[in-house]
Amino acid sequence: MTRRLLLAWVLLLVLTGCRWHGAEGPDSTFCIPPAGGRCAHDSAWSGPIYLTRDGLRLHQVIVCGGTLHASETADHVYLRLHLGAIGAGEMSCARADVGVRLASPLGDRTVLDSIGGHVIRVVRGRPPDHLIR
Repeated sequence: MTRRLLLAWVLLLVLTGCRWHGAEGPDSTFCIPPAGGRCAHDSAWSGPIYLTRDGLRLHQVIVCGGTLHASETADHVYLRLHLGAIGAGEMSCARADVGVRLASPLGDRTVLDSIGGHVIRVVRGRPPDHLIR
């Protein structure tokens, strides 16, 4: 059983392209990305985000993609961008439209970044053509 667990751990490290280091406890674990790569992590949202005409989808085109998550209250929408691990030499990746569908139209709610806490500017309509491939 121990050999299988060790093999699974090594395979995980190889597939993520990251080296993991830890001091003591789960909160002290961090990743050092390989040259030309990145570790999986949550990232603060930078720049504006676009809202579809129906008010139900927030989205933006970003380099190398990711997954956008939303938490909603009556007054706010909190966004969290999760960026996946990229192996060495893979950082020249395509732009991808990442977005999240809201449970109810945005309306007058304020959109906030859940990592940094700052207000995210919402632009109604689609991103400019130069941002879309």
